[in-house]
Amino acid sequence: MFEFSYYRERQWCCHGRPLEGCIDIGSKVSALANCSDDTNTSQILSFVLLNEFNYLPWSRAVTIALGGRSKLGFINGSIVPLEVNDPEYATWLSKNRLVMFWILNSMERNLAEIFSFSESSLDLWDAIRDMYGNQNNAARIFQIHREVASLHQEGKPFVQLLGSLKNLWNELEIYRPHTTDAAILQKRTEEDRIFQLLASLSPDFEDLRSHILMNPELPSLKLVCATIQREEIRRKVMTRDVGVFETRAYQTKLTPQDMNSGSFDHGQHRPLSY
Repeated sequence: MFEFSYYRERQWCCHGRPLEGCIDIGSKVSALANCSDDTNTSQILSFVLLNEFNYLPWSRAVTIALGGRSKLGFINGSIVPLEVNDPEYATWLSKNRLVMFWILNSMERNLAEIFSFSESSLDLWDAIRDMYGNQNNAARIFQIHREVASLHQEGKPFVQLLGSLKNLWNELEIYRPHTTDAAILQKRTEEDRIFQLLASLSPDFEDLRSHILMNPELPSLKLVCATIQREEIRRKVMTRDVGVFETRAYQTKLTPQDMNSGSFDHGQHRPLSY
């Protein structure tokens, strides 16, 4: 992606050549867009790599990058795929595959392999959106809160610490844009309480925590509390049953000679009295 600045009488393109003369805004944008290298597959489309949890910030970064390259139409449908017999088909195909390469290269490798057989950049974009765009974002919001809470300066420059915080704040703003809607604010308050509750659980509840966060819709605080309580009771019952089972299994292995020899007395090595 290239950067440029507007000057009062002289503009510069991405290759350092001046754009002289009085031209209108549309011509400026067109001239600058034409300076981009459509054959450069080494360009990095986005430093945000797509994983299972960051679709929103990733899609925003990709659309901004493609918009800066005048290629946004390949994923929003405004550039219609051409027929094979169209004279411009070869040009369209080249640019389409370049956009596909950029998108795949901005994903984690294991995810890129899933979508690598898409027919076009539009199909690729739609497939990614269908798989990750409608997910509940509670897991990522919970993770952001934990990352913010765990950040410490620890000898790092303040600017570095502030940069890390701002990155997390900005991502959180994508998931939770500013609003004055009372219902949304009340829902977020309950979500924050659920996050605080889940974060306070011991590590052996990690599976349950993940299960709650990955629900299509985050449960209410009451339901989360009830679920945790039931799981705790279940574990106590299972632990007790396992203890009883192990004791009985041990007893069945004892022979009459063992009992008479005094080698077993409810876990104590004293002769049994009859």
